[in-house]
Amino acid sequence: MKITKEEISQTAVQLFLDKGYNNVTIQDICNELHITKPTLYKYVNNKEELILDLYDSTIDHLVKDTYKLVDSDSHYQQLLIVFSTLIKDTKKYGYDLFSQMFIANLKENRHSFDMRDNLTKLCIIIIKKAQEQKEIHNLSNPEILYQALAHAFTGHEALWCIKKDSPCFDEAFYLSMNALLEVDSTYQDLYKEYL
Repeated sequence: MKITKEEISQTAVQLFLDKGYNNVTIQDICNELHITKPTLYKYVNNKEELILDLYDSTIDHLVKDTYKLVDSDSHYQQLLIVFSTLIKDTKKYGYDLFSQMFIANLKENRHSFDMRDNLTKLCIIIIKKAQEQKEIHNLSNPEILYQALAHAFTGHEALWCIKKDSPCFDEAFYLSMNALLEVDSTYQDLYKEYL
């Protein structure tokens, strides 16, 4: 039976979600996949590697499936869609997996939290358009604004992991987003649609 790294990762993540990251061993993953440890180690070096790219599939889908963005009423709403999708997936994977991803990256930068070029370019364009349409009043460089938003997101995500599933992660981030971008009063409450 031929196996792929993606199948190994998907199976491992599901086991982590079901039993908790620290309660799943490499042998558990092998048993679930009906493979040997040497087979698994052909694809990954350790358990940590299986959670390092949790956001990559989310970002790929966001960038490829832009129909949701095109169908929105404003450029600011497009930003809300981007970040609400990231928040939804963060919550889907849970604070346990994200805590482990933070820990892995604190030991050695595994680049899980690096800016992804495709998403960065998309958000910079959206921010420029929102500035032009006066939906946001902060006229700073759109690239710097996006970096600030991304870092604010990571900060709120880290606090969510520390507090173990604090229910206000998303609202706290959206309020920070409103303040940082100086969102026009017309759009200030739009984030509530995404709670």
